Amino acid sequence: MDKATVLKIVRDYDRALRARGVLPRKIVLYGSWARGEPHEGSDIDLVVVSEDFEGKGYWERIEILADALCEIWQPVEAVAMTPAEWESGDSMIAQFAREGEVVSSP
Repeated sequence: MDKATVLKIVRDYDRALRARGVLPRKIVLYGSWARGEPHEGSDIDLVVVSEDFEGKGYWERIEILADALCEIWQPVEAVAMTPAEWESGDSMIAQFAREGEVVSSP
């Protein structure tokens, strides 16, 4: 897989989320693909930032992300955050992903 394929997968995932009523403010690619160090079997690590996750618990967010993933069936590992959670940087993932690359935004 190359970076162009990864970006196409992210666009497909974005569309699948939107079809489920989640409008991402941004999608951030982090991990090995963002660092340019993917290896065979690397998954695509994403943070999906959206107001639509407000008031939703962990499992409800996971269900939304997983439903969209089932549509594209690709090696994506996604985390859902609200804009406030992303901005606060309290999460270890948010801190790590800040060094990532915004690959989708409205």
